[in-house]
Amino acid sequence: MLKNNYIWSIYIIFQFLAVASQAGTGEGPDEKITPVQTDRYWVFLEREHKSAVELDRDLDEAAKSLSARSLTRRHKVIAREPSVRQCDLPISRSQIEAIEATGCRVVRQLRYINAVTVTGLPYALNAVRRLGFVSEVRPVMAYHSLNNVHSSARKQHDQIITDNDELFGRALDQSLMVNVPAAHDAGYRGQGVLIGVQDTGFDNLDHRGFRYMEIVDAYDFLNGDDNVADEGDHGSGRHGTRTLSVIAALDSGSFIGVAPQAQFVLTKTENSESETPVEEDIWIEGLWFHDSLGVDVLSSSLSYRAWYDWEDMDGRTAVTTRAADSAAAAGIVIVNSMGNTGLSDYPDSKMGAPADARMVISVGGVRSNGEYWAVSSQGPTYDRRIKPDVVARGASVYTASNLNDTAYFSHSGTSFSCPIIAGIAALIVQAHPYLSPAEVIDILHQTASMADEPDTLRGYGIPDALAAVEEAASRQVADNVNIPQIFNFNVYPNPFNGRLNLQFMGDRMPRTVQVFDISGRRLNIPEILDKNIYNGLITVDFDGRASGVYVVKVYNGDFMFTKRVVYIR
Repeated sequence: MLKNNYIWSIYIIFQFLAVASQAGTGEGPDEKITPVQTDRYWVFLEREHKSAVELDRDLDEAAKSLSARSLTRRHKVIAREPSVRQCDLPISRSQIEAIEATGCRVVRQLRYINAVTVTGLPYALNAVRRLGFVSEVRPVMAYHSLNNVHSSARKQHDQIITDNDELFGRALDQSLMVNVPAAHDAGYRGQGVLIGVQDTGFDNLDHRGFRYMEIVDAYDFLNGDDNVADEGDHGSGRHGTRTLSVIAALDSGSFIGVAPQAQFVLTKTENSESETPVEEDIWIEGLWFHDSLGVDVLSSSLSYRAWYDWEDMDGRTAVTTRAADSAAAAGIVIVNSMGNTGLSDYPDSKMGAPADARMVISVGGVRSNGEYWAVSSQGPTYDRRIKPDVVARGASVYTASNLNDTAYFSHSGTSFSCPIIAGIAALIVQAHPYLSPAEVIDILHQTASMADEPDTLRGYGIPDALAAVEEAASRQVADNVNIPQIFNFNVYPNPFNGRLNLQFMGDRMPRTVQVFDISGRRLNIPEILDKNIYNGLITVDFDGRASGVYVVKVYNGDFMFTKRVVYIR
């Protein structure tokens, strides 16, 4: 959840008469808040040295913890079979035992970034720092959020939609802005797509708008159970109820979400109570849960910034940023809100993590007329990349009520523009299930209103959902079908660090090769530039380039096939 949004909500209550004409309870700009140090510490670990045989064995074993759906999704971007990487391995048992032998207790194990969260006395932490495989120890920082509301539980039903029933009601204006009704009319409503929503919890799932929603799985990482509603637990779910409804609600004549026929996985990873700090590492644990279940698109309306400096918004420093990029490189389309700090003094007006991640679709907010909403956090990243990626309505967005089973009220915040774009991403994946996250990002950029002139307030602009699904459906299937003999080629290692090998074999036909980044820009690589390539091995040097997903395209006459590769610096 976007930090300190509830403080603004309390402010709105007291200022109601002054803002009544804005028709919204409001989720507005973050006030300056002070981070606090928790009693927990990140411990970052070096990878254990393994032989090739040992590593293959461990990767095959790790695949057993992933669902078949997860492995299928991962195969879009990971060439290995099964589609598991070294960063997906569980934390080394021997390293955990060595850490706990110091007197520290390991409370959380975090894949993607090869770290654990520990608690312990100062002497024990000093002993951990001296362990040879520990690369860094830093405190887990947190902030206090103000909210304490309680409500009810969840319910599942079969899903039925007919074209004549699609009356958007309160959601009409925010949906028309991104052309969702036209995409629905074309048959794209999220069928077959698994969407994850990660938030503070989810109250009032008995709301009429959720009566057709299909929840595949849910877990509360704060309280250690599968009940993501309140019911006396830590945290309030009102924020999650609202963000979920923007995607999932189906209440003909009153409210239609962006992807109401998708399936959903819900996770509660943030504590919204005033006496308990919100901690960053829980989000990463929840991210792995979504990954392992095979979630296609993750919607996350949060922003971690209070304990980071502006210089840390570089796509490499924040732990959630690093984890998000790793998960995206495993095939998850991650959509995250920019934050609500636009009215703060520079540089506090900039985005929070993980919106600075290279492979995250970062979403800003606009007003009803499409103009930049001044509360929305701004780009670019510290290393000068364009953010936000795209925008949707962030001011006065209608959502389901967390207290009333039939009502819809408007709220403001990039928390609510984010699920609009996450829903569109789900429609894109429905249109072409074999697209990688990089290609989904590219399609959103290309079909948005400012595609030719992006800026640091609205990014590439407002997407067009119909144009996006049509573009997705028109794209060629990449390396998931039988490749003709003339395209007998391989790329390895994948993921890679530094150099990528291109191996061609099996025929005497000339081929040309091009490599593109996630923005669709062709790379100027001397080894392959404007050359006819026959059989043999070509090594391409990527040193100095940004981490992320790249697309290798091989052309032969009128045919083209692609391989996706992941570069990790």
